[in-house]
Amino acid sequence: MKKLGLFMMLISVIIMSSCVEPSLDYLEFTLNSGIDTTELNEPYQDPGATAKYGFKVLTVEVISNNVDVTTIGVYEIVYQATYASLTQTLKRVVTVIDETPPTLQLNPGIDTITVGTQWVDAGVTMSDNSGLAIDLVIIGEVGSIPGIYIIRYVATDVYLNQSQIERVVYVIE
Repeated sequence: MKKLGLFMMLISVIIMSSCVEPSLDYLEFTLNSGIDTTELNEPYQDPGATAKYGFKVLTVEVISNNVDVTTIGVYEIVYQATYASLTQTLKRVVTVIDETPPTLQLNPGIDTITVGTQWVDAGVTMSDNSGLAIDLVIIGEVGSIPGIYIIRYVATDVYLNQSQIERVVYVIE
């Protein structure tokens, strides 16, 4: 008899719960954890979102995604989950940044000269992930007496990321 009573109670709960209007109180909608800041020109993997209504797993749809990893900025991904007459949206904010300094490579050159010879700077080759202008400052000079001279090349991109490289020049007799 007890079993029949429990069974009847369970059936009545199921019947009553199916008659109740859907409520946002039972809709769980969360962003999956993931990285929301990405480096300029690097691939971005959307971690997505998860939605459930009670124990039922819902389909989550991406209704807009304007993330552009080729341009510094703040972007949004909007997700939507629907259950019966309920629709809810969630927004993920993705920031594209540039923290990568320019790359510098010394151009091959003659870096050992004799006194009285003019040293010709072969310079450097520069590149930056932004593809924008790079400011180059050259620090140091080669003297006319025997010694070791350091020429420092300092490159700064438009987002103020900086890198440097040095060239050693020998002046001999």
